[in-house]
Amino acid sequence: MSSLIFYTDANEVIVATDTLLHYPDGASPGYSSKAFAFPHIKMIVAGTGSAALFNRWIGLVNEQGFALEVDAVDVHTPEALQSLWRELNAQFPALLKQTATIYHFGFSDKTGKIHGYVYRSGPNFASEWLAYGLGVKPNLVDMTGIDLSSFPNCAVEIMRAQVLQESQKSEDRVYIGGSVQINHMTRSGHSLYSLGELR
Repeated sequence: MSSLIFYTDANEVIVATDTLLHYPDGASPGYSSKAFAFPHIKMIVAGTGSAALFNRWIGLVNEQGFALEVDAVDVHTPEALQSLWRELNAQFPALLKQTATIYHFGFSDKTGKIHGYVYRSGPNFASEWLAYGLGVKPNLVDMTGIDLSSFPNCAVEIMRAQVLQESQKSEDRVYIGGSVQINHMTRSGHSLYSLGELR
């Protein structure tokens, strides 16, 4: 699992992720990007949980040579993710103990607005619509003192609070670390930058 914080409205999407990779036992093999922009289809794809699924999925999305957009991709995503997840679980039985969640954010050709979708392994990657606003994963129980209106500037503060919260768990702990990466997309373009390290 990972930290994923996102904000969407009709005109923009901002996605903040940490970069720490980890095994279920907590060992960390390194770092990786957990959100990627695809300017040719006006989308950002992010993932939590299984890095194997996320990495294969972004490869498949990027290989599409024809013009798509977020709603057109959504039509085919559940079945494609189900198939990919079956293949990965057959190849790597240890994945059966993991979960995976994929997020798509992008401009719709139909409405001209940002649309967001989430696909979770638990309900077999069914397509779920994401309402506009701020999303925080894992859910932060106590946000006292955090100015959420300053997002994405408060992303480091949110993630540090998540690290503290998760460190107090004995089971189902989410490991968060590395640096805080921001993907920001508007109609005029896309930017990617770091807000610094989580210490």
